Amino acid sequence: MQTLSLTDQGITVTVYSEKEGIERSFPFDFVPRIIPAREWEGLHAGLLQRVTALNLFILDIYQGQKCLKDGVVPAELVLSRKEYKRELLSVIPPRRIYTHVVGTDVIRDSCGDYVVLEDNCRCPSGVSYVLENRNVLSRVFPEFFTAYPVRPIKDYPNLLLDTLLHAAPERTEKPVVVVLTPGMANSAHFEHSFLPGRWACSWPTRRAPASPTTRRCTRSCPS
Repeated sequence: MQTLSLTDQGITVTVYSEKEGIERSFPFDFVPRIIPAREWEGLHAGLLQRVTALNLFILDIYQGQKCLKDGVVPAELVLSRKEYKRELLSVIPPRRIYTHVVGTDVIRDSCGDYVVLEDNCRCPSGVSYVLENRNVLSRVFPEFFTAYPVRPIKDYPNLLLDTLLHAAPERTEKPVVVVLTPGMANSAHFEHSFLPGRWACSWPTRRAPASPTTRRCTRSCPS
């Protein structure tokens, strides 16, 4: 029933390696992973520090490169990478923000401590599944959310939109957030549909057969 419910709602993920089909319902674990408030406080502070450091690192790499000159990071380790874009040297983005959204994979080691597996600073996706997972869980185990102070996550889409609008050039009066999607065959297509829907945006339109789908979202930009 759970699988049918997720599929009927379009909560699917594309698995390119599967022979029986590329679209499957998103796997759902009925056993929630509870993080106590005290542990979350440490995680929250550490993640904020980590994301800030990542942004400052990228800013330095494309500006003064002090971390390379001081030998903190081997220069060849950065400059030899294909992901390093020399075209961005001395280019400062609006509000000096490079990493608008970061997806950090956190796991527990054999001692039970939290460690970071990797950081995705390019185009992280998957938060839509987190939100839908919480919705399913609240329907299956409503007593968890009435008996315990579970922290809400429903405001994430609005917080994400505010973050993207904040990154617009300061003189832009009415910034526009555009969601691009390659289409239904893409593994993150559900998220491409989910987020604009929460932002009260119109359905996607195609300007030309070969062009990607676009979804435009606007909101008053905070001063």
